[in-house]
Formats: sequence, structure tokens, C-alpha cells
Amino acid sequence: MVGVRYTTVMIGILRFIATAFAALALAGQAVVAAEALDAASSVASPPVLQISPGDQVKIDVFGNPDLATTTNVTDDGSIRMPLAGAVTVGGQSPAEAARRIETALKSGQFLVNPQVTVTVVQSLIRRVSVLGEVATPGRYPIEPNSTVLDMIALAGGINDKGADRIYILRADASGATQRLPVDLRHIVASPDGSSAETKIVQSGDSIIVPKATFFITGQVVTPGEYRIEGDMLLFEAIARAGGVTQLGSASRVEVRRRGPNDQIVEAKANKNLRIEPGDVIRVKERLF
Repeated sequence: MVGVRYTTVMIGILRFIATAFAALALAGQAVVAAEALDAASSVASPPVLQISPGDQVKIDVFGNPDLATTTNVTDDGSIRMPLAGAVTVGGQSPAEAARRIETALKSGQFLVNPQVTVTVVQSLIRRVSVLGEVATPGRYPIEPNSTVLDMIALAGGINDKGADRIYILRADASGATQRLPVDLRHIVASPDGSSAETKIVQSGDSIIVPKATFFITGQVVTPGEYRIEGDMLLFEAIARAGGVTQLGSASRVEVRRRGPNDQIVEAKANKNLRIEPGDVIRVKERLF
């Protein structure tokens, strides 16, 4: 009987311990889940809208409809508010701008406890699209003197497949799209960075960074896709792939590329042939 009672007690203790561990595990999972939800909600939160010069804002003062106004933010980031005069709101969120207007009305002793609401009616943020072979393609805000290099930097820089020669797409007065080439090598080579090709961008521009790679197959040490470095020639492209193998022949090379009408053509291969984006080079076996 003693043995039975002892066994029963031990089973009860073990069950209690198991229940306790299960509760702790569930509590731990709940904490982890809560932390994950907090992190997800913080990531998913949209960026706070900031008021910028040129924006049109609507201002309402609770209980004082005569103070309501719709106005544009000036170049210095300020607005004209009835009674309060000029109030700086540039770079502020609508809620922060409302607090500034309330403070101005209080300090001028026009109202005891004003309650202001600011709404952005129309945002005139100037933006440029950066597309193609950059780290983070997208639309980015510009400042009055933003250059091509500034915008590429905002997009995280050109990746390892991007070209040195890029393009700005810009609509002219008639609405037609202009394609303006920019050679980044000339900008970098300029002693003070003041090259004429350091172009000032305009709102609505699209900066296109095309892909600049070639493919090489056949009898080379390391076939694959490679970036075109500067004005790369055929012999340099073969060297970039490790050179010709023992079975290959440097004089038996085939280069295929897209022609003017987008058809595939075979270029006349010689060691000084300039490589173009999308070229496919095939080094053939040597003849015995």
C-alpha cells in the first residue's frame, strides 16, 4: 500500500511539473508572438507625411469658422495665418503644423485654447524616377539643384550589372519624350565634378540605368555573364573569362548581337571589336 501511495504522489508531482513547463512555454510563445506583432506593425507603419513648399493646406480652427483658410506653403516653408501672421510649417507633419499654429494664436493672445486642424489638400513634392540597374529603383524627391549623381546615390548606387552610360527621359514642350545620354565616366573624370554632363534633373524626369553585360560561352576558363568595363574590346572580354582553354582557339570566335531592327546578327569578330550590352560570345574549339 505504501508503494502504491508513493507511486501516486510521484505521478501527481510529475503532472504538476509538466503542467508548469507547458504554461511557461505558452507564456514564452505569447511574448514572442507579441514582439513579432509589434515589430511587424512598426515596419508596416507608413511614413509620416511632411508638409513641403508648394503644398496647398487647409486650416480649420474649431469654433472659429472665420479663421478657416486654404493657402499655399511658400518657398521658405511658411504660411500666412489670419491674426497670427506667418507661421513656419515646412518639414512638419500636419499635426505638428497644427500645434505651431495653436501656439502662434495663443502667444498673440488671440485665442485662449485654440484647436487647429491642418489638412494637406494638394502635395506638390517634386520627384524623379530612377529605374534599371540600381540597388533600389523607385521615385525620389528632388531639391532645386539635384543632379543625376544625387539621384543615383538616393537609389543606392548602380549595381554590378549597370552601365556607365545612362539616360534621362524628359518630356519637351510638345510632350514628346527626349532621351538624353549621360556618361558617368566623364563626370567622375572631371577634376571638380563640374562636367557639363552633371545634369540638373527636373521634376518628372526618369533616369534609366541600362544593363551592361555580355555572355561568353565555349572554350573559355570561366563561361558566364560579365559586366562591360568601359570601352571593352573582344580580347579583353575573353581575358575577363579567364582566357581560352587548351582546346579553344582565339581565332575562332563568334559574336552575336541585336541589330538595328532588333534581329540577331553576327558581328565580324576581331580582337579589337568593341563589346556591346547583350553580346553573346562563343569561343570555338581549335582545329587539329
